[in-house]
Amino acid sequence: MESLRSALGNSLAGAQGKTITDQNKIDRTVAPGCAVKLYTRAECDLHTKASAARRAELKS
Repeated sequence: MESLRSALGNSLAGAQGKTITDQNKIDRTVAPGCAVKLYTRAECDLHTKASAARRAELKS
């Protein structure tokens, strides 16, 4: 379990996606899971698209 925690990090705690900083925390938490293939390629692609859409919303 500790290696999984190390792979995913602890950036997500408290992030709500309300700011770019929050979105960065979410992305930093998901990216390692994608890198170690914890999530499927489809799940990682979905996150990438959702993150880009949320960033666009936050910039408007």
